[in-house]
Amino acid sequence: MDKNENIHIKLEINRDPNTGHLNLMTRFDPNAPNFVKDENGFSWLPTKEEREFLNEAFDLVLRKK
Repeated sequence: MDKNENIHIKLEINRDPNTGHLNLMTRFDPNAPNFVKDENGFSWLPTKEEREFLNEAFDLVLRKK
């Protein structure tokens, strides 16, 4: 199985114009099997690969601060 096959999110890195700090924005695929929208709101159960992807991105952002 391809490692990215279970990643249904996209991360965007931007710089806060006021502080200069890097920020992460997560975009969810509403058609992903681990993303649910109902009358109570949204639920997301990250896959193992998504958690690893997010941890890697947070490490990168924290190193740059």
